[in-house]
Amino acid sequence: MRKLLFVSIFLGWTFMGAGAPGAQPLEGKSEFTVEGLVTQALAQNPEIQAMRAEVEAAGGRLRQAGLRPNPMLEFSGQKSVYSPDNNVGVGVTIPLDLNGRLEGRVGVAEREAEMKRKQLSDKERKMRAEVRMKAGEVLAARRNLRFTEELLQANRRAQGVLGERVRKGAAPSLEESLLQVEVNRLEASRRILRSRVEIATLQLKTLAGMAPESPLALNGSLSNLPPALERKEVPNAEIEARPDVALARTETELARAKIEKEKAEGKWDASFNVGYQRMKSGFNLMGLTEAGAMRDIEDTFHFVGVGLTIMLPFRNQNQGNIAAAMAEAKSAERRLAYARLTARQEVAASLAQYEAAKRSLEIYQGGVWEIARRNLDVVWKTYELGRTSLLDAIAEQRRYIEVEMGLTDALKQIFDAATEIERAHAGAAR
Repeated sequence: MRKLLFVSIFLGWTFMGAGAPGAQPLEGKSEFTVEGLVTQALAQNPEIQAMRAEVEAAGGRLRQAGLRPNPMLEFSGQKSVYSPDNNVGVGVTIPLDLNGRLEGRVGVAEREAEMKRKQLSDKERKMRAEVRMKAGEVLAARRNLRFTEELLQANRRAQGVLGERVRKGAAPSLEESLLQVEVNRLEASRRILRSRVEIATLQLKTLAGMAPESPLALNGSLSNLPPALERKEVPNAEIEARPDVALARTETELARAKIEKEKAEGKWDASFNVGYQRMKSGFNLMGLTEAGAMRDIEDTFHFVGVGLTIMLPFRNQNQGNIAAAMAEAKSAERRLAYARLTARQEVAASLAQYEAAKRSLEIYQGGVWEIARRNLDVVWKTYELGRTSLLDAIAEQRRYIEVEMGLTDALKQIFDAATEIERAHAGAAR
């Protein structure tokens, strides 16, 4: 009977295999790989879609900035109260938009449009990493859940065998109680782990732009590790190609373009105008025509005129806005330097994190996990021979569960480290 109890438990945890087993697709659910979810998120995430709309809006503002000011059509009329005099005028005023005003507006709008594109690119870079990280959480929680469920089933089978022994008087009832406590503990752990899987999956759906009720089955495993990576010096070209650094550089260019725009706004400008006036004027007296007939003394006059209106920047040369733009440019240059420094730090840190995670995983797989499995095997065999108590076997099983959880953490760390490397280097080839 002890041998049967041992076999029930041993077979349960033996079939769990080494490392992290691949997840089985769930029936009736949409299946995605991690990279498939990344593609889904880039296409359907509402925030990404909103930023794409902002890029389109910036393109519209760029087109608007290249348009000249519209001419102004003016109408005027006058009528004398005490005489028949009246006049009507019509004129057109054309702003000339001189001294680089058009170039200044276009330069600022071009940088703003480019900045929106860089913001979108940087958001996509971060979204890729965020989706992979969240997918890693799902895979890690699912691995722990699967291991716990299989161990729970093995303990329940053993509980049935032990209960039969107790009823026959071959084992004390205390052992059945001890195993019942272990089964209940595993059941509580299973419920907590299942909730973690569900919560992480819901968060992953949000990133992917999917409704909470949408089906989702994530295919993959934490054991699918990336190829070995080596620490190397990152060239400047790769740092400059990162979307966040490119964004900071574009912000600097935008600030400089604003300086030129504000300087242009502070220079003189002019408007050209042309007009026509029809004036009817006379007196409340009668006069004689050449034929000697009486007629009113009045006539109609026609005038055509041109003019030039010049704005003279004597008192207001836009000094305040120019000073503000120059200060913004200095601030943007400092942010660009910080972005470059941050990018280098993140690249170096990601490689160091990967190397540390890889060493940790190697220790777990070679010097912890295998030994823990053998120890658990020996303890259960010792219990089978009646040389140790069930309490000792359960204690060893709990230690083995901790090792399995630790292995999951090690797999997750190297998965995260590889994701961080991709995020830190993203944009070099984009």
